[in-house]
Amino acid sequence: MEKQINLVENYFVKNEVVLPTVDFHYNFKENYKILYEVIRVKKSSPIFFNQHLERLEKSVNLLEFFSPDIEKIRRMVVELIKANPVTEKNIRISLVYNNTSSTPDLLIYFIPSVYPSSSQRKSGVIVKTLLALRENPNAKVENKTLRIEADRIIKEIGCYEVLLVNNDGFITEGSRSNVFFLKNESIITPPLNMVLGGITRQIVIELAREVNIPIIETTVKIDEINKFDGAFITGTSPGLLPISKIDDICFDVKSVLLNNLTAAYEAAIKDSVLKFKTNQK
Repeated sequence: MEKQINLVENYFVKNEVVLPTVDFHYNFKENYKILYEVIRVKKSSPIFFNQHLERLEKSVNLLEFFSPDIEKIRRMVVELIKANPVTEKNIRISLVYNNTSSTPDLLIYFIPSVYPSSSQRKSGVIVKTLLALRENPNAKVENKTLRIEADRIIKEIGCYEVLLVNNDGFITEGSRSNVFFLKNESIITPPLNMVLGGITRQIVIELAREVNIPIIETTVKIDEINKFDGAFITGTSPGLLPISKIDDICFDVKSVLLNNLTAAYEAAIKDSVLKFKTNQK
């Protein structure tokens, strides 16, 4: 069955070859397993590149799939960006396994990318909750059923994101993001064993610790979120984005702590761009 995927820009990678996007075709079958990473490319520099490749390798090892050559993947991402420089766009790395014990096909391509507006960054976004759970939250495996349901809610209600709630009533993560809550100058986020640990999540936690902001990893009950002072999501496209409302609960988006953390995150992005460009010289 031919799976419909959206490629943008002029080139993509299949295994070790850079090809024109117009020549793309791939026979995805229902039994294929797809492990993937989405990386934000800014000024032709893949942001937090090493961390994304490390997580991809971790997903492969966690599921005990055949391990690909990570350095080949790194090299082909660089080759694709050289062939197709961009100002800002997300790139997807897909490892397609027709057999978990064999070498996967490597597909790398630019995808349609939407980033929060300046108004959304300033005023925050509305999110809704959904009773759902990832089968293996620590591995980034394509989950079509969850993605379809989350996209349906986002489209019908007009919210920015959907937060997943497990059968015990705990908020775990967003459909494509991680979630944090603010309380008494501390940051609270669901523990890593319950979520897909996003790269932006990892960076934000590191930045918070550098400036001595307490990070508490603990479960968060959906019926207790009205006790928090604020909330935000993190992800490849949203970056660090304030939440103004979860379901019917409103939050303050003008927290000094949140503003300081946002500034630190933006500085980390600039540093990532600089380091990549320096290493390419």
